[in-house]
Amino acid sequence: MAETKKLDFIDSLRGFAALYVLVYHFSLITDPKAVAPEWLAPFTGYGGSGVTLFFVVSAFTLSLSADARRGKDANPLTDYFLRRFFRIAPLFYVWIVAYCVRDKLLFNAVHSLRDIARSALFLINLSPGHETGFVWASWTLGVEMLFYLMFPAIFRWADSIGKAGAFFLLALLLRPLWHEAVMRLVADPMVAQNYYAFSLFRHLPTFLFGIVVYRAYRLLNLDSARRLGLGYVLVGVALAAIAALAYGAMTLPSLDGLTGQAVIYGLLLLGLAVNAPAILVNRFTCFYGRISYSVYLSHATTLYLMSRIFAFVYRNSPQVTVAYAVSLCLGLAVITAISVLTYRYIETPGNSIARRIIRSRQAALACAAPPP
Repeated sequence: MAETKKLDFIDSLRGFAALYVLVYHFSLITDPKAVAPEWLAPFTGYGGSGVTLFFVVSAFTLSLSADARRGKDANPLTDYFLRRFFRIAPLFYVWIVAYCVRDKLLFNAVHSLRDIARSALFLINLSPGHETGFVWASWTLGVEMLFYLMFPAIFRWADSIGKAGAFFLLALLLRPLWHEAVMRLVADPMVAQNYYAFSLFRHLPTFLFGIVVYRAYRLLNLDSARRLGLGYVLVGVALAAIAALAYGAMTLPSLDGLTGQAVIYGLLLLGLAVNAPAILVNRFTCFYGRISYSVYLSHATTLYLMSRIFAFVYRNSPQVTVAYAVSLCLGLAVITAISVLTYRYIETPGNSIARRIIRSRQAALACAAPPP
């Protein structure tokens, strides 16, 4: 089996995460609200946990890439930061410009140069009161970019499952201390609580659990685990837990909710790494995984701007279930079209720029090296 085929589960999980966040926002962003039918609303209402899945998968993928590139890069740290920057920044900068135009035309709002710079430099997560940014859903980028800065050191030190687990537990211990510090240092309690909710150190254990999952993945005898069907068990447990949490059949009273989500999604990731059933890992889910970043940044504004279309559908549909399904399909179709274009013409060229810069640096170093 080709390596790319083996790792299709990663793309699929990214696709799940993006689509789950999309359905979560669908009823929140639209005006009037495109409500989900009662039987589905608990599941869609749990879609905010898709961000937790994003973070777990992100840390797992960074770990996988770090090991795969070991010894291959002439300047590993510089090359790593170049790849990360050009993976995230080009598309985000396009959306910063788009939001400046949108907000002026729709809301007569003008963003200050300071706000624009704060977003462009990925400093929103260091700025209480501005942690969400003005690009909808961009708070996760502020968190991600800070974690990217920390990752090389963390991964170097967390070089075993025991050490990775220790880092995870340490982050859990530090989280309440961070909460207390934020509540004391930020004068406005509401600003403080909101800042804490979106801050890196609240979500850091989630990333670190992704590294724990990676270390467990490396320890597994995948052939034996596949023969035993261990992956199916883990996937079944994870999906059952998500459904139980969404519908209130299970609660996590003794654990922070994010920690419980991270563990559940970590089990799902590990399960799919072992056994990837076609109903979950297929062309459809892999496709949305590849364009997931574009879907994530484009979905909020697209859904909001399509609100009148959805309202028309709801007024002329006999049932909420039908109206919701039709509206969601229409919204997803437009978001997909936009995302394919931004993936092809912004994301892919951005990644290519990073590769060209790295190759140029490597060629320059090779030319400057003394002859043997």
